[in-house]
Amino acid sequence: MIKRVNYEDIVDKDNIVYIDVRSPKEYNEDTIPGAINIPILDNKEREEIGYTYKHISKDKAKRMGLEYASKKLVNFYDQIKEIINTNKNVVLFCYRGGMRSSSIAKILDIMNLPIYIIDGGYKEYRNFVINNLEKYGHKFKFIVLHGYTGVGKTKALVNLKNNNHAVLDLEKLAQNSGSVFGNIFYSNPSHGQKKFESLLLNKFMNFKDEYIFVESESKRIGNSVMPDFLYENIQNGYHILLSTNISNRVDTIAYDYLSNKSDDSEQVISAIKKLKKKLGNDKIRNLEEEFRKNNYRYVIKELMIDYYDPLYEYSINKVSEYDIKIYYNEENELLKKLISFKEMIKER
Repeated sequence: MIKRVNYEDIVDKDNIVYIDVRSPKEYNEDTIPGAINIPILDNKEREEIGYTYKHISKDKAKRMGLEYASKKLVNFYDQIKEIINTNKNVVLFCYRGGMRSSSIAKILDIMNLPIYIIDGGYKEYRNFVINNLEKYGHKFKFIVLHGYTGVGKTKALVNLKNNNHAVLDLEKLAQNSGSVFGNIFYSNPSHGQKKFESLLLNKFMNFKDEYIFVESESKRIGNSVMPDFLYENIQNGYHILLSTNISNRVDTIAYDYLSNKSDDSEQVISAIKKLKKKLGNDKIRNLEEEFRKNNYRYVIKELMIDYYDPLYEYSINKVSEYDIKIYYNEENELLKKLISFKEMIKER
């Protein structure tokens, strides 16, 4: 039996597996966090049917859709049945909860598989995000980490999270780590606004702690923009200035951008060349030559001193007074000091 449900009524339910039957392109743009993509139509098929529907014949477009979908039904059935056999409830959705999800649900119902459909589909889910995001505007108190590039802000967030402290990694949510080299750090394309907001709301809904560690960011992060309320709340949070020695900073950047990653040398060099106006032709030529010689530490240090440090100086000086300044040599030392600061402000 097919049951239609509102997303708001099941958002807190356990034991649910969401199946997004839209095309991979739609799914990658945004979806319910954790949803599995089992598309009825691939990107090319969807575009072809859409064009036919608008410009040629609606009936022909429907027949094309039936033909393309029929080839995938056995695979669809097998995957859904496997999920249901793990005692999970399967909830399907397409864009509006219409033809795509309904047609698949009817086939699965004939095969005696219990299926739920989100009434209104992804569009209803998107409205839920828009309507609920700002409700978290004053729920959290943010502990904001500042410092020059390579000082270890992101690594500190990872260590804090591993020690069960609430962390909001905005760069990870946006899949972007800085304007020039931002797409190198993450292997996936930068997230758009809709996906960023979906992941942000999901984080807010799952936080158990009132105090959240976050890295200082500009309002725009890659292709995403922080909601006004979040940006203002972060600005009004507790501010910590981190610093460490230059060797640690170089090590951090080398690890983040160079270790355990595929060969993206040309991508790095292309990013360096974008700094030509800032650093001049001679400097860029020198950095490219040294990078090709695998003299990475030299390149990182020079970029820090000549480009990133002056860039960060402005944002660091925007904070009139820091709640605390922490200099550290070892990661564990920094972790203990950050946790200690959190415990101190909680006791006030």
